[in-house]
Amino acid sequence: MTQTGTSSNGVEQLRGRLDFMDLDAKALDSLRAISKHVDKHLPIALGEFYKKLVTVPAVKKFFDGKPQMERAESRQNGHWSAIAQGRFDTDYLESARKVGLRHALIGLEPRWYIGGYGLILDRLLTGVITDVIAEQQAATEKKGMFGARAGIVDVPTLCAALSALVRAVMIDIDMAVTVYFDKLTEDAAERERSDKAKVERAVSATAVMLKRLAEGNLGARITDGFDPEFQRIKDDSNAVAERFDDIVQKLRETSRSLRTATGEILSGANDLSERTTRQAATIEETSAAMEQLMHTVTDNAGRAEQASEKAGAASAIAAEGGEVMSQANEAMERITQSSGKISNIIGMIDDIAFQTNLLALNASVEAARAGEAGKGFAVVAVEVRRLAQNAAQASRDVKGLIDQSELQVKAGSQLVGDATRKLEQIVASVRENSTLMREIAAASGSQTSAIQEITVAVRQMDEMTQHNAALVEQTNAAIEQTEAQAQELDMIVDVFETSSVANPRQLRRRA
Repeated sequence: MTQTGTSSNGVEQLRGRLDFMDLDAKALDSLRAISKHVDKHLPIALGEFYKKLVTVPAVKKFFDGKPQMERAESRQNGHWSAIAQGRFDTDYLESARKVGLRHALIGLEPRWYIGGYGLILDRLLTGVITDVIAEQQAATEKKGMFGARAGIVDVPTLCAALSALVRAVMIDIDMAVTVYFDKLTEDAAERERSDKAKVERAVSATAVMLKRLAEGNLGARITDGFDPEFQRIKDDSNAVAERFDDIVQKLRETSRSLRTATGEILSGANDLSERTTRQAATIEETSAAMEQLMHTVTDNAGRAEQASEKAGAASAIAAEGGEVMSQANEAMERITQSSGKISNIIGMIDDIAFQTNLLALNASVEAARAGEAGKGFAVVAVEVRRLAQNAAQASRDVKGLIDQSELQVKAGSQLVGDATRKLEQIVASVRENSTLMREIAAASGSQTSAIQEITVAVRQMDEMTQHNAALVEQTNAAIEQTEAQAQELDMIVDVFETSSVANPRQLRRRA
């Protein structure tokens, strides 16, 4: 819309307001009638108003200093003068528009504007009423000198003028506030359009990135410049993409590691299954061997018990043999004693034979002396001597035999003693063997119990190993399922293209 069109529209709106407020030509004439009073009190009212503004921080902040405030006061003076003179033309319209725009630009709220107009209007009304009443009283007093009533005030004329002033001020407030809110509305609409454009740009750029992310391109980022209020959306969206990209990369690495790990675990589980199966077979064989060993040890324990009993019997027999040998030794000692006695007797016989031989020799000597008479006695003496010699020889032979027998008996006694000692050693050894065999039998019994416990433990191990083998089979099945799921996860992850490297499927396509 052109400036001319805008002005024409504003003039028509102003006329509409004037008609609505009944500010016709008559009312404007009433307003102009008091314009000189308004002009008189306007500088005072504006001066008091701006003095008051200095004391209000909320309003004072809109002015840079006294010079600016004086310029504003001067423009206000001209504007109010136009109002007081009823000049509601295009110049007034432009002036009112500038006032409203200025207030909108600096952010001065209408409450301060309206409040200020109230203070100025109060001072103007007071001044105008005072001046008009004083002026009319002076005029009536002058007429009273010629016989008229003194002190009469034309109240209807005064009220009409004051009413016109108030309505004119209200129209001015309306114009300024309307421009203020029109500006705010226009600015709001402009901001809305600008914000909408900013939002559309932000949404469009974000949508492009999200579409690329949805297509699997995780390297997509928002590179367009965003306005400050949307910068966080850009940063957060890029951060989400970065995080998603990082997660997918880690997920891909984890998936590959998981597949490798599951492959290794599956290989190890298969090996474990095979070794568990072999172990189960070995334990089963061990269990059978332990049962056989238990039977063997049980039989050995029985044989050891029998051997212990036989060793005890042998020990008793050896003890009896020892007693017999002791008795034989005693008999040999008695034989030795008897041989000694026989040897003594033989010695006596030998002495007797020696004496007999001497006697026979003496008898032969005496027979020789006797001559013929002693020949028969000599023969007898010779025979006696021969018998004595034979007896002595026999005695010597017997003594030799007795001595030899005594030596043999001594040797036999020594042998019997040695045999007795050997038998005693044998008896001691047999007793020790018997003790050992009893201990062996007891140990075999303990071994039997221990082997039974071991057999039970081996059976339990066999059952546990078989159970473990079943669990390993189940684990293998679960690992195979996990590996299949890892492959599916790889296929899912391969859909995405990360910022670091292209996905394996695209690499395969390029190859």
